Amino acid sequence: MVAAALEKRSDPVRGLTLRIRELEPQDWPAVAEIYWDGMRDGLATFETEVPSWDSWDTAHLRDHRLVADLLGEVVGWAALSPTSTRPCYRGVAENGVYVARSARGLGIGRRLLSALIAGAEEAGIWTIQASIFPENRASLVLHERCGFRAVGTRERIAKRDGIWRDTVFLERRSEVVA
Repeated sequence: MVAAALEKRSDPVRGLTLRIRELEPQDWPAVAEIYWDGMRDGLATFETEVPSWDSWDTAHLRDHRLVADLLGEVVGWAALSPTSTRPCYRGVAENGVYVARSARGLGIGRRLLSALIAGAEEAGIWTIQASIFPENRASLVLHERCGFRAVGTRERIAKRDGIWRDTVFLERRSEVVA
């Protein structure tokens, strides 16, 4: 992980100590459980099964994976994945941010996404994009607060559980990376 994106100090989260750090392979069971929790409610992803560590590891950029560690427990994660293998898109990535149900509403998602953005900009990534179900108001608000703008709605872009779903397509263009 790019050094500037990692927070060197712990900050209080409603009286508790939260640390944003690099996601390590040994974090996978907790990350997978949080991912599964997000899948179950049908608001976070088109995915319906948690991938293996190897599959997830291959699909995400190695230097852009974070976890939120609250008193030694992983309570959230964020990561970037490439949008294309074409060299012209090397500075464009897609983000994912997930927070454990028990830790939602504490500002953890914002801390994760902010750290992910900082690391991306330091690495020369100029655009981060996200596709979010319109019903997932919390995620839409989080992204807007972190500088993303809605580009448009992708109507009936894919099916989840046999039902066509829309997504709101958002992007955040760096003001630092030219």
